[in-house]
Amino acid sequence: MPTRSLRMFTATTLLAALAVVTVGAAPAQAATVTYQADLSTAFANPERGYHNRYEIINDPAVNDYVNAATIPGFNPDLLDRTFARAKANGNTLVHSYVHLDKYKTQALPQALLDNLASGLGAVRTAGMKIVLRPAYTWDGYATVAESQILAHIAQINAVITANADVVLHLETGYLGAWGEWHTGGLTNPSSVEEAPARYRIVKKIADTTPASIPLAMRYPIYIKEMVDPTSCVVPEGCTLTQAQKDRISFHNDCFLADLNDMGTYDNPSWMGWFYIEQKKQWMYDLATSTGFNKMVGGETCGADGYNDAACVNAQTEMNKLNFTEINEDYAAVNTDKWKAANLAAGGNDPAETCFTRIKRKMGYRLRLLDATFPTTVAPGGSLALTAHLNNDGWSGLIKGRTAYLVLDNGTNRYNLPLNGVDPRSWLAGASTVTSSVTVPGGAVAGNYKLALWLPDPTSALQGRPEYSIRLANTGTWDAAKGYNVLASWVTVGSCTGDCTAPSTPTGLTVSGVTNTSVSLSWTASTDNVGVTGYQVFRGSTQVGTPAGTTFTDAGRSPGQTYQYTVRAVDAAGNVSGSSATVSATTTGCSGDCTAPSTPTLSSPAKTDTSVSLSWTASTDNVGVTGYEVFRGATLVGSPTGTSFTDTGLTASTAYAYTVKARDAAGNRSAASNTVTVTTEATPQPPTGLVLDNFDGTPAYPSSSQNDLAKWTGANCFLDGGGSGVVTGGALSLRYNNCGWFGSDVGVDLSAYTYLVVRIKGAAGGEQTHFNLGLGGSTKVFADFTLDGGAHPVITTGYQDIRIPMAANGINRNSPSQLAMGFWYGGNSTITIDHITFQ
Repeated sequence: MPTRSLRMFTATTLLAALAVVTVGAAPAQAATVTYQADLSTAFANPERGYHNRYEIINDPAVNDYVNAATIPGFNPDLLDRTFARAKANGNTLVHSYVHLDKYKTQALPQALLDNLASGLGAVRTAGMKIVLRPAYTWDGYATVAESQILAHIAQINAVITANADVVLHLETGYLGAWGEWHTGGLTNPSSVEEAPARYRIVKKIADTTPASIPLAMRYPIYIKEMVDPTSCVVPEGCTLTQAQKDRISFHNDCFLADLNDMGTYDNPSWMGWFYIEQKKQWMYDLATSTGFNKMVGGETCGADGYNDAACVNAQTEMNKLNFTEINEDYAAVNTDKWKAANLAAGGNDPAETCFTRIKRKMGYRLRLLDATFPTTVAPGGSLALTAHLNNDGWSGLIKGRTAYLVLDNGTNRYNLPLNGVDPRSWLAGASTVTSSVTVPGGAVAGNYKLALWLPDPTSALQGRPEYSIRLANTGTWDAAKGYNVLASWVTVGSCTGDCTAPSTPTGLTVSGVTNTSVSLSWTASTDNVGVTGYQVFRGSTQVGTPAGTTFTDAGRSPGQTYQYTVRAVDAAGNVSGSSATVSATTTGCSGDCTAPSTPTLSSPAKTDTSVSLSWTASTDNVGVTGYEVFRGATLVGSPTGTSFTDTGLTASTAYAYTVKARDAAGNRSAASNTVTVTTEATPQPPTGLVLDNFDGTPAYPSSSQNDLAKWTGANCFLDGGGSGVVTGGALSLRYNNCGWFGSDVGVDLSAYTYLVVRIKGAAGGEQTHFNLGLGGSTKVFADFTLDGGAHPVITTGYQDIRIPMAANGINRNSPSQLAMGFWYGGNSTITIDHITFQ
């Protein structure tokens, strides 16, 4: 029978009728089996998906960040080496920094290296993989000698090499704040003098790590500097091999923060001028020399300049960039929008939240359409396979692994590698696999399952099912074996005894549902000897083995939809094909159905351009996760606490506000009482040497200049594309444990005594939320000493905070840049009317 005709049959029809061929007989005709798609389940798969942040170096003697006082946003969960939160989220990846702050001028102690090794061992025990980033500072400017960096690379990478099986990829790290290659030594992309050192650092990382580990860099301009410079400026030569260049990948640490992803795409370069669109296209086209996808991952920022409430940009950009992984923990301003965005069904995508769609489609999602293979094969004979599959994900596999055909009868198992098949070539869209394997000459005759096995390539992990790839099909995944069953009945050699499988059950119907159960019934199968029972599957999980033709699946959740199939079994262990699938939805409400209580709203403060709001905390049967603040009908904020400042308003204007509480299940409370607030009039201009008074001349941030005609800018704030917003002559910086503001001074301040910041806060008390650096002195704002020995305290009303520069160690002859960093766990808004020197 021609293959084309056989493809009309379903898998259940074919597998129930597979013929028996004795050794030495003519080759059996091939059977083509069609497989049922699973288009909706967001199941776990290795080396892709959301990741969660942890601190795997958990010894406080070598890592100062292992306590609540030093880690911004610290949670004891970060030290959990079982990675329970990541597992509960259905994730297979974690991320950890390797903090090197204490070792900028010395070798790394063995205790740190041992702790790193034991942490990687915990990752292996937990069945996870990890992304690592070494960094010399969390927030601030870091300069470390190149020779010291190279020495540290050698030490750390010796540990990584010994544990390469669980390292998904490395972020090149080391340079600048958070190891992101900005705000530090060797991080000026315009400096041709610094370029050789950057190249040597990447070369050292590549030389001291296995070829299986991708090396991800944040900025496209630095990726070009490594793999395709306009000229080689490295004195010893540009010696990265093609294989090493193929490993250089992209981590975007401010995905969708604004049009340029918070500076990711808009850096200048010594190599020339490149438009933002060019740099984006470089990343869209990122591929290895053999045409495979490269690693693309990262996280979002504490800014949402794209305002992607409908989740259009996230899907478009992740698709173009072939995204494989992203941080689930940061930043909530974006991930909360993904969780709140309900997407309609379309194409092969079901109706779901944006967060779930990203969870399903990041990286690869391989779906088998059909497979053609012989129904019988002789020991020593050839078993040919032709399969059609579709990759519904946004990327192909990044790391190589061998595909196997498996013959398994429970006693004997033969793992047969598919020659010439590289799963990395199964890029997004359709692919065809054609290959053959040779069955061992000594294979024991009998009936076998035929499976497609895609295990981890390393010997330590190959036998662990959690590291094997699951296909997006219903009824094929064997979780205990870690392979995908193509057929439950293929004969090797001569079949002895009862070799006939029962007929496929028909007439599967849902006979009843309750809040917690689904009842099923079906028509009895027939068999040449006799049917002994049935196997009932919920999705790919076997949930019952009744002897008769009815079954009730108890212990289900209310308001949930489940899919079921049934197979028949005889006394010889022959299994029929699977029945048609039926769906059943339990009655009742699914999960948490109780909305939080209604908050009571008030306004404790206002300015000419902002309104501060506060409200009573709502209660909930499970727990309130946040609030939604509305100006009229417009959502203007989603804070987790009970206060919020609406900025960027017009002076002497009335605004009406309400607030709703939200829980983890998405239930919203009724709207609060309405509060109407009229903003104040515009304040008076400043005196003294003005660094910036934010009066629109020069324009902030578009001109990138302050009132001294020097550079200024900001990133990671929650408004204005990350730069903050200026209205009514004041700069409002709304932050959530993220934000950096910089303004170059570059003039001698010897004639001036005070740095004067006219400032107010949305709630008051924000002086502990950020640091300020000037002239070589950097302190948390609250730690500066004022005249008389007091310290700055920010209130909800404007005040001039006058910081004596000499008394606080500020070098007035060489003040350099005034910088503020907001990574101290705070969540509020400060408004700066002006910054002057007096």
